[in-house]
Amino acid sequence: MALAFGLLAGAPALQAEAPRRAGSAPRPKVIFVGWDGADWQLLDRLMKEGRLPNLSAIVAGGRTWDLHTFEPMASPLIWTTIATGRTPIDHGVADFQEIDPKSRTRIPISGRSRKVPALWNVASAKGLKVGIVGWWATWPAEKVNGFFVSDRAAPVLFDPQLLAKSQAIAWPEGLADGVRLVLKREWNPPYEEVGKALRVSRAEFDASVAAGRDLKDPITGYRKILAATRVHATLALGLYEKERPDLTMVYFQGTDEIGHVAGRYALPKLPQVTAEDSRKFRDAVDAIYVETDRILGQFREKAGRDGATLVVASDHGFKWGSDRPATSSGVQFDTAFLWHRDPGMLAAEGPAIVPSKGRAAASVFDLAPTLCRLLGLPPDPAFEGKALGGLAPAALPPAAAAAGWEKTATVERLLVRDLDETEKKAAEEFTKKLVALGYLTGSEASAVDGRPANRAGTETAGSFQNLGTFLRSRQKYEESLALYRKALEVNPRSATAWMNTSITLFHLERWTESDAALLSALQYGYSEPEAAVYRRVSTYMKRIEARPAVRKELIRCLRSVVSAYPQNDRYGASLGKALFEDQQCAESQALFSRIVARKPADIEALNLMALTSLCLDKTADARAWFRKSLAIDPNQPAVREASVQLERGGSSVR
Repeated sequence: MALAFGLLAGAPALQAEAPRRAGSAPRPKVIFVGWDGADWQLLDRLMKEGRLPNLSAIVAGGRTWDLHTFEPMASPLIWTTIATGRTPIDHGVADFQEIDPKSRTRIPISGRSRKVPALWNVASAKGLKVGIVGWWATWPAEKVNGFFVSDRAAPVLFDPQLLAKSQAIAWPEGLADGVRLVLKREWNPPYEEVGKALRVSRAEFDASVAAGRDLKDPITGYRKILAATRVHATLALGLYEKERPDLTMVYFQGTDEIGHVAGRYALPKLPQVTAEDSRKFRDAVDAIYVETDRILGQFREKAGRDGATLVVASDHGFKWGSDRPATSSGVQFDTAFLWHRDPGMLAAEGPAIVPSKGRAAASVFDLAPTLCRLLGLPPDPAFEGKALGGLAPAALPPAAAAAGWEKTATVERLLVRDLDETEKKAAEEFTKKLVALGYLTGSEASAVDGRPANRAGTETAGSFQNLGTFLRSRQKYEESLALYRKALEVNPRSATAWMNTSITLFHLERWTESDAALLSALQYGYSEPEAAVYRRVSTYMKRIEARPAVRKELIRCLRSVVSAYPQNDRYGASLGKALFEDQQCAESQALFSRIVARKPADIEALNLMALTSLCLDKTADARAWFRKSLAIDPNQPAVREASVQLERGGSSVR
């Protein structure tokens, strides 16, 4: 228990610092702080307002980059790329969940999905001391030269009561007791703390806590994010002070989750948000960033004292402007990824960083090579990125020769017994939170593996989809399509897998197959189906501009949609307009006639009845339809001008 209580009360360090030879150069040190979802759009405003003094100091004394990321912008994939320097295809962490090989139960993504060593494994193998706290997909904890607190101590997506019984959450193993003590101490911020950011009464606070709505409620959501942030900070700062590792990597999830929970309340106020909700919750996002900046200041003090290079980075940005979610992302689209945006942010300060006032561009693939250069570790020849410019040569260790990481380091994890009831409950809670934040739909969360037993694996439908989307973003459409097909093997009713299949087939100009897959997506419950159809129409129209013959494919597509959904007048109107533009006026008019019969005041349908009548040389009918349209809405200058021309005896409308 010395380790557990030492974390809080000053017990001896986990391992004694190796003695250095007299006159030897000190080892370079790096402290890497991850802020999920952070970007300069928000940070620049908060710095200008003077609310992020510590990040402002790093920017003033160091240098910054726009950090470009990749599709899909899913945190487990990108943070594992940052730690390994490899693509999701290579490193294997491809979803928020995986399938337990024995029970076939969906469980949170774990380090067991990772197929390659991470930076901390290589650093340990080369004799550096490391300290890792909360990194995505790192459970079970890994045996390293130093300390390792897995992401099972990231309570935004877990129930801390279950964590208290969880296996293998930290290394050395006795450290788990210290993690539990910190959880117990930091987990329930009182009303006085929450009330500094949210303008809610104590009665409202107490009622929300009693209801236990977790991330679905801005009060309990903010409280949990604040608690999780402080848990990681307490663990990382306390362990760093005792161990003084050469490489420290600590991850903060709340800077992203607060956007999903409360981003819609931020200023400027969205029309869909009530004035009262705006008053109560508009400062929630800013408050979490102010708190993480306060914590950053503590890391900055330690970095300055120890001569360490301090790096702050995110995996992607977030939509904070008018394009941000108007409601909780958990009840919006199929995935919260749609609220993420490119680029994220990167800032660095320290002896190995040449200060610069400009903001350069970098990639998430450049971080692992850069950290290797800062620490004197061998870069992997399989790296896609390269070490960034702006490093100070005099402060760098000798560059190491490239070496394959899989031959350089081994990955050894703590053993975990078979999935028990605690782990099953933790998996259920994790899934519920993914649904609440919009990363899963209810149908995806309840899906079972549809593959026959002899073909079953640990991959979810989501993992195949995410890998497919990654390849599709690189225009590798055939490879992408094969992965979407695998996703449908796992979950044949996955609306998103059908939609991704449709999009990829469209890129391959396999129009008929693409539109059939689109219909399958709609029939299996794809969210915002009308928007999906309009996107398809828009995509066809762009093709038609270059290749007019593609119009027949658009018409075929819309006929299939209207056949499947004959009562949807919007689909019917889209087909009617496409037919009119193709001079198939009789069929077009028949569609608009049905719409007008159901909706006599539909202005667009009335006007199209007039235009198709002209196309069919029924001038008197056209005059009558225009009159009906103008009687409902006289403020239509173009329609009024057309009507006047017809009344004067004209027979065409331009």
